[in-house]
Amino acid sequence: MDVRVLATDTTASPGFADSPVQGIVMITVGIAVFSIQDIIIRTLSGTYPALEIMFIRGMAALIPIAFLVYLGGGWSSLRVPHPYINLLRGLLQVTSYTAYYMAMTAMPLAEVTAILFVSPLIVTLFSALFLGESVGPRRWTAVFVGLGGILTIVRPSSAMLEPEAFLVLLASVTYASSVVITRRIGRTQSGASLAFIAMAIFVAVSGVAGGLMGDGGYANESHPSLSFLLRAWVAPGSDDMLLLGACGLIAAMGFYCLAQGYRVAPASVVAPFEFIAMPLAVLWGILIWDEYPSPETLLGILLIVGSGIYVLNREAVHNRPLSTGRGVRLRL
Repeated sequence: MDVRVLATDTTASPGFADSPVQGIVMITVGIAVFSIQDIIIRTLSGTYPALEIMFIRGMAALIPIAFLVYLGGGWSSLRVPHPYINLLRGLLQVTSYTAYYMAMTAMPLAEVTAILFVSPLIVTLFSALFLGESVGPRRWTAVFVGLGGILTIVRPSSAMLEPEAFLVLLASVTYASSVVITRRIGRTQSGASLAFIAMAIFVAVSGVAGGLMGDGGYANESHPSLSFLLRAWVAPGSDDMLLLGACGLIAAMGFYCLAQGYRVAPASVVAPFEFIAMPLAVLWGILIWDEYPSPETLLGILLIVGSGIYVLNREAVHNRPLSTGRGVRLRL
């Protein structure tokens, strides 16, 4: 990460203004649609390699995202002021999602999600260090209450010491780093351009990887995560292609919502709302697999949702102008 660019690029687009409530809504919608994608990808993970799924998903997603780019200012909006920082952001996201999907094949989804939620804490820390955002003690408390809710649901076990747990930690750190970059360069770029460039990098990286190892020559069955990454690419059937196409539409919407959410609001404000993924995981468990939450899980959900509602309420009650200069000053 080029900290110098993050610290010195303070020029915002004309008319740019922070909108915390809009950012919270966008993040919540983005996380909600991505939870559906996780179900599809986990279903397909026994047949197709991770990078093939991301390649097909990316090709399908580029079409609607390109339409958003056209509506939001045309192709000229892709002439970004910091191309190398956009490239770094895209590579961080490729690393994050690849590591996350690899871990998801080897661990229970609830445990993967729990470890992944180190990410909002890292975002809050990075926001204070690199973006100059002032995080008050009440918001810190809300974030830790949300994390406590997740730990209440999962109840950490020895499984978190397995190698795949470190894949989730890698996903958390790289995702948090990409969020901080999004917050900085989003002042001079549209959400559509951020999403398009990121998705194009997904397609390029996964396509090159497919050309190099798509024949299965590096296949490794010693671990489920390695198998998911390195198995041979195969032509999808019609039903699976529909599911992969749906992943593309979900990815287009999700990437746009997340990029826009972190673009228009302080990362330390909207990051806690990614906690919504945990109760959604429980909900899908009930609806799809008939898995009902324990009392501890219900308590955890209340803690997570309560902390998010608290932050939203503070933003609505104390809707104050935010700086668009070097530091975004917010105190709760």
